[in-house]
Amino acid sequence: MSKPALGQSALACAFGTLFAVILAFPACKHGQQKAGQSAENVDPSQVVAKVDDTVITVTDVQERINKQSPFVRARYTNADRKKEFLDGLIKFEVMASEAERLGYDKDPEVQRVMKQQMISKFMQKDFESKLKVEDVPDADVEKYYNDHPTEFHQKDEVRVSQILVKDKAKADKAYAEARALPKGPANVGDGKGFRDLVTKYSEDEESKPRGGDLSFFAADSATTPKAIVDGAFKLKEVGDVAAPIKTDKGFAILRLTQKRPGFSRPLPEVKRQIQQRLFRDLRAKSMDAFVADLKKKSNIEIHEDNLAKVVVDTTGASAGVGPGGMGPGSSGMSGMPGMGMGLHGAPGASGMPGMSPSPGAHPMPPGMMNHPPGAGPRPPMPTPPPAAPGAP
Repeated sequence: MSKPALGQSALACAFGTLFAVILAFPACKHGQQKAGQSAENVDPSQVVAKVDDTVITVTDVQERINKQSPFVRARYTNADRKKEFLDGLIKFEVMASEAERLGYDKDPEVQRVMKQQMISKFMQKDFESKLKVEDVPDADVEKYYNDHPTEFHQKDEVRVSQILVKDKAKADKAYAEARALPKGPANVGDGKGFRDLVTKYSEDEESKPRGGDLSFFAADSATTPKAIVDGAFKLKEVGDVAAPIKTDKGFAILRLTQKRPGFSRPLPEVKRQIQQRLFRDLRAKSMDAFVADLKKKSNIEIHEDNLAKVVVDTTGASAGVGPGGMGPGSSGMSGMPGMGMGLHGAPGASGMPGMSPSPGAHPMPPGMMNHPPGAGPRPPMPTPPPAAPGAP
């Protein structure tokens, strides 16, 4: 069947989204009632509207309104607003019906979007739901804890800046000027006064470009001279200055710039955190094994000689679809190009509530497959695809 040449890609994308929504929110014609039930079997007292042989019921309207955010739901509490919402559902159905009549359900882009939604549902029900954070063995958690001690145990550390000179008289002069500097975290945070003294007096070419900063070190540091460590840990308050300390390189005047208290987190306290981290690896490995098994069951042929004929435009001028039919800004499931185009219609977009996705109907953006339950907010969804014609 021929299709209008003008705007074919845009229409295919828009109606592709419509049919993807039909997959996520089946029309009664395709299963809004119980599976296998015809429109004639719907209780007449529950019918809100009919569009040809498609029935929209009280339950349909109620469920779709209640899937919106609380803020949006509050707009549909009176009769006029409910009619407005119903009109949006009717628009959705008549546009979907017309698109199907014109053969857009056979369009490759539409089919691709439908496949993406089908795979998303399949993954959520047949893969995701079978994995839990608790599946990570306690032995693996304990091993990770023992293998990464610095993540869970940290000693007290201090940070100082130094002025290093070889002459004692020069050191005493620098010390006197350093002691006259204002104390307190605010003044130390600026640090300009002491840096000026470092520039003026210090003879240590290694630390001088950094304003004398020696960074953080602990009391048992093996890289910082013991005399410096001992002198630094004797300083009590940020901004305190130590009298000239004799070292192998001369005399050092130290100023305390930061203190970092240590911590020790026992295994029970961090067990869940470690489980979540290891769970990401577990899911990734399970996903790889799952896909590998599916590949073994399929008859796959790869013609690399023809693959070499693919020409990639690297000019950045094209804004066409990406792998698997993804539009600009779309992202694919990790390692699965073609899983990228999700449903991102805003609630009530173009006055069409039917364009709003159901919770969980989104294909997963990069990293989402590896985001365990209870691990905090999920990564942001990818940029929405272009809206349907007429969308605001």
